[in-house]
Amino acid sequence: MNKLAPKSVHESFSRFFESPSRESLRAFLKDHVGELRNCDFKEQWPENAAVAKHLLGIANAGGGCLILGVKESTNGLEPVGIAELKDKADIVSGVRLYLPEPLVTSLEIADFSYAAAEYPTLVGKSFQALFVQSDAESLPYVAQRAGSGVRSGAIYIRREGATEEANYEEVQRLLRNRVSTSAQSAKASTLKEHLEEVKVLYGEIPRSIQTGAPPIARVDWAKDLAKIASMFVGEREPNPDYPKEDYQAFIHRVLDGKKILIERLLGLPR
Repeated sequence: MNKLAPKSVHESFSRFFESPSRESLRAFLKDHVGELRNCDFKEQWPENAAVAKHLLGIANAGGGCLILGVKESTNGLEPVGIAELKDKADIVSGVRLYLPEPLVTSLEIADFSYAAAEYPTLVGKSFQALFVQSDAESLPYVAQRAGSGVRSGAIYIRREGATEEANYEEVQRLLRNRVSTSAQSAKASTLKEHLEEVKVLYGEIPRSIQTGAPPIARVDWAKDLAKIASMFVGEREPNPDYPKEDYQAFIHRVLDGKKILIERLLGLPR
């Protein structure tokens, strides 16, 4: 989720109320915080346990926001405002006991107050919005303690505009999402390790080799030095135990194997 843009988000939120709907809200959110699939509205602040329950359900549904000060009815959305803006630290401390730490960390709170008359519908009204991200590798988000309307250890989801306890199939779906994401992360990690090893292998192969015959004087000097050395250490003979495949040939073979392994990991045809 992107960070809220303070200079423009206030104006955009105001324009949302010129024609309040879930579609216009999504347009506002997409511009300022990215795509969010789940939004919920409350006229006033519920109890902390109820707020936490909604945040759990939204996070298990992929992330989203809870907006305070908006009345939702069959006629649409109405900006009624909240009695007062809550201190952000108090909001966090109030819901922290019910939420797993990764969800608390992702929580972002935005305040909206309107004193100017540019938008008559909003004059004197205040709103707050709570945004939560969802990390598939942390699914499912589980209630950490019991409270009013919240059961400790329960998994909540969004279902037809309401936050309810997940059934067996819904829990299984969340677990499959987590396993799938973890597998993809592991695959990416393995690929990176293979690529690092390929870099090491390439480093063992010289980029250039000397070509052409060396100067005669240098050859003669090397032969003379070899003769002198042989007088002290004896003649050198090939080692019968030395691998038939020399080092550079081995590096080439391993490097080819690594390339094939990486191509398979990426699902490339051969």
